[in-house]
Amino acid sequence: MSIQDWAALAEIIGAVAVVASLIYLAVQVRQNTHELSMSAKSTELAAFERNVEAGIRIREIFILNPEILELYTRGGESWADLDEGDKLRFDMVLRNVFSALQGAYIRQLTYGNDPARFSGSERTLDRLISGRGIRDWLSHNNPDWRPEFDALVRQRVRLFEETAGQASGKERKSSSRHTAE
Repeated sequence: MSIQDWAALAEIIGAVAVVASLIYLAVQVRQNTHELSMSAKSTELAAFERNVEAGIRIREIFILNPEILELYTRGGESWADLDEGDKLRFDMVLRNVFSALQGAYIRQLTYGNDPARFSGSERTLDRLISGRGIRDWLSHNNPDWRPEFDALVRQRVRLFEETAGQASGKERKSSSRHTAE
């Protein structure tokens, strides 16, 4: 075999090696993509499980401690009517509840980047802020929340108060029409 024959053979072997390398890289990229996808799903599932566990812990507090539930109910109706000791306990309860909601919201933003999927916890948040005492507590306290969650809570409070104001305005108009008749 001449040197030219050896060069042609080396070129063919090189081309085959390049193709084999490309096939190997394609398989590796595909496997890596699959692993990343599974890791992302696992992380999202873990975040969901943390949200569920946080909700269970909060509910257990109320189930196992009727006095905490009673305090929460009284404070939700009127924060101002609580004595100083109960205000402190109510503050701690609300901080736990809001911390669980904040964790759920931040995990949703971090792992799902989709605030719309926060809707279950948002309904809980809306039920919370429907209590006059809880809105009073919010107006007198400045919890150290993440800015994203703080903005969400403040926005939901404004929305609730606007909606409640419109509803009470309609009720006043309706009752004044009935009295005039």
